[in-house]
Amino acid sequence: MSNVFKIVDGIEMPLTPADIADIEARESAWEQGASDRVRKDRDYLLLEVDAFVCNPLRWASLDAAIQNAWASYRQALLDVPQQDGFPNDVAWPARPV
Repeated sequence: MSNVFKIVDGIEMPLTPADIADIEARESAWEQGASDRVRKDRDYLLLEVDAFVCNPLRWASLDAAIQNAWASYRQALLDVPQQDGFPNDVAWPARPV
């Protein structure tokens, strides 16, 4: 954050180390909040998937290709936090039909 200034009483002043620490703390809190929101969305989708795939009667009625599609979808949801853009740029996997 070099060459970053603030305006105090109409005067341009460089940021102090405390200012920089405050900005970094706010950015970190925002990132954590974004991460928490995305994880909650992902967890909700996982609950939907688990309710479907953990039902032995439903699961047994599916052919192997559809079972593989659901297994891949579930794994892709689990891998969301490992995406390069996480949590700001998430590519959500497509739900099998």
